[in-house]
Amino acid sequence: MNRMNFKKIIIIAVVSILAILVIFSIVSFIVVKVNFDDVFSRSQRQEPSGFYLYEDVKKDYERELISFESGENTLQGYLYGAENTKGLVVVSHGLGGGADSYLPEIMYFVDNGYRVFAYDNTGCFSSEGDNCVGLVQSVLDLDAALSFVESDERFEDLDVLLYGHSWGGYAVTAIHNFDHDITASVSVAGFNDPMTMIVEWGRLMMGDFIDIERPYIYLYQKTIFKDKLDITAVDGINKTDVPILLIHGSEDELIHIDGPATVAYKEQITNPNVEYKICDKERQNDHNHLFADITALDYIDEVNEIYTELWNEYDGKIPEDVRNDYYDKIDKSRVEKLDDEFMKDVLDFYERAMK
Repeated sequence: MNRMNFKKIIIIAVVSILAILVIFSIVSFIVVKVNFDDVFSRSQRQEPSGFYLYEDVKKDYERELISFESGENTLQGYLYGAENTKGLVVVSHGLGGGADSYLPEIMYFVDNGYRVFAYDNTGCFSSEGDNCVGLVQSVLDLDAALSFVESDERFEDLDVLLYGHSWGGYAVTAIHNFDHDITASVSVAGFNDPMTMIVEWGRLMMGDFIDIERPYIYLYQKTIFKDKLDITAVDGINKTDVPILLIHGSEDELIHIDGPATVAYKEQITNPNVEYKICDKERQNDHNHLFADITALDYIDEVNEIYTELWNEYDGKIPEDVRNDYYDKIDKSRVEKLDDEFMKDVLDFYERAMK
């Protein structure tokens, strides 16, 4: 083989490899976008529902609708307990839900003298947005919400207290990377780093192949969030001396306590005013039931069993009237009963921070 032919073979081989890499990259970006559009699709209220809708409680809990801007979207906010003066609790909700998903906590705070400002994140419930965008969006929306609060004279004399769960749990810690006057934050089942969290979820679906896709996930999110993609909870916590309570379940199946959870980074946290609460009681130690009373969990099991029987009876095609009757018979006050010890720990933390 002469030198010219060998050179041709090398060139063909290099071009072929580059072509394969380009094709793989294009396909990878498409796969990443399709998966993101699915995971972060719009969140809609479920009606009918076995959980509280505002219509169920509006006679006892009046609220004011407030709109504010976050990026290019208008978000829907809700002000409860407008006459309360103990402090302002700003609630940041979890992925897949909206502000109304936390009505039990909102009512609890109002009943204990706090004013509450909750809102639907981008792409959630009554807010604008084609989808929820990504994990960083929760902190960007909280930044916009706090900027609105700080611009409204109704809130100028109130301590600002943050409460967030999951996606919102990340937001109420990462927000300390921004410049806001916050008295205390309570993060329930939060994660530290959006990229680490996404890769953790991806590993459950794709196995170790996710490591090959990781650069494309990063680049895709980087085009959306730019420098904000690298915001972490720990960085925010360490940039302030604001009291922060990190709560996590010992058996959290979604955000593992020894994995992406913010509490897993305890050795890296330098803020001297951080407190930790690990929930390890059986059935009250997973991702979504930390704040639920044990009697509520028992009742939920009962109503779920009834639904399963209906599902089997109608082969998965439950008639609308039967389905509506099922939901009408659910006692939502029992479903939504909060664990008093959990909520008292939150209020005690707020009160210590305000002294």
